[in-house]
Amino acid sequence: MAQPSRSPLSPDANAGRVVLVTGGGTGIGRATALAFAASGAKVAICGRRPEPLEAARAAAESLGAEVLVQQTDVREPEQVAHLVGAVLERFGRIDVLVNNAGGQFVAPLEAISLKGWRAVHRLNVDAVFDVTREVAERAMIPQRGGLVVTLGISPRRGSPLMAHSAAARAALENLAGSVAINWSRYGIRGVHIAAGVIDTEGLEGYGEDLRTQVRSVIPMGRFGTADEIGQLIAFLATSGGAYVTGTTIVVDGGMDAWGLGIAPPPPEAAP
Repeated sequence: MAQPSRSPLSPDANAGRVVLVTGGGTGIGRATALAFAASGAKVAICGRRPEPLEAARAAAESLGAEVLVQQTDVREPEQVAHLVGAVLERFGRIDVLVNNAGGQFVAPLEAISLKGWRAVHRLNVDAVFDVTREVAERAMIPQRGGLVVTLGISPRRGSPLMAHSAAARAALENLAGSVAINWSRYGIRGVHIAAGVIDTEGLEGYGEDLRTQVRSVIPMGRFGTADEIGQLIAFLATSGGAYVTGTTIVVDGGMDAWGLGIAPPPPEAAP
């Protein structure tokens, strides 16, 4: 994959900071890890697949960063505990946690089973809480400082094909606010990023017809890039972003302001 676009941050903007990015082998996670690497941070990246992790390691090291990669399924508490321990053993602290790992499938609401709903929430909500709690208890609270970032979706309302994910990501927005108000006394900030449609590997699986339809209702007329999300998150960790907490930043080309903009299906007569 291509290297990140030129960073707006100075090469030492995040010098001395340690960032942990979940789901950091591909997409937004990878771009975020590289944005931190390019701005001087030490980077820990976790994910389930070793090949993307090693590729991300090589890319981050080529930018001069110290890098730790750890194969981890964040749905498993034992693996999360091992991950956090490995980062602390290597770097001694964790200043930024980017909860990027997540996933969902496309389905109309009536086709989502309870099992499917629980699977999406286990990854997108339960795992995020567990990683956040583990990092806070073992690193950020003792060191009296840190930034916790959660990733959501835009538009910030219901979705015709991803009700399970829309509900889960709304929970993450609330979690980031709760982090900010509960842990401000420890110097910990919480910020939620509501990302619009970002042109990553995962987007390719949604079919060209759906991609074309969605692109047509984005006011800026294009999908976002993973670099645009990653560089924003890297900025939030710098001194320039130090007063930002307890809020949601929408990065979606105007999609949330516009609304879905897609005609709803016509009402169906009763059988």
